[in-house]
Amino acid sequence: MTAPIPPEGPGQWTLLQDMFGRQMWQQDEVAGPDEILSRFVIVNPPEILTYDTFDEAEVMFEALNGDPADT
Repeated sequence: MTAPIPPEGPGQWTLLQDMFGRQMWQQDEVAGPDEILSRFVIVNPPEILTYDTFDEAEVMFEALNGDPADT
């Protein structure tokens, strides 16, 4: 099993969740002195969904999970 690969883009990527072929990543970029811009990205092939807050991303990630027996 291969490790998940982060989406393309600048900054530091941190894998937050990985289940049923979907991943949720946090992207941190330096936006200025003492300022970090964080985005939350869900990779659900072929879609890539981007959110400004963790709460928004988490709700969508959970909604996408569904029951693996349904697939």
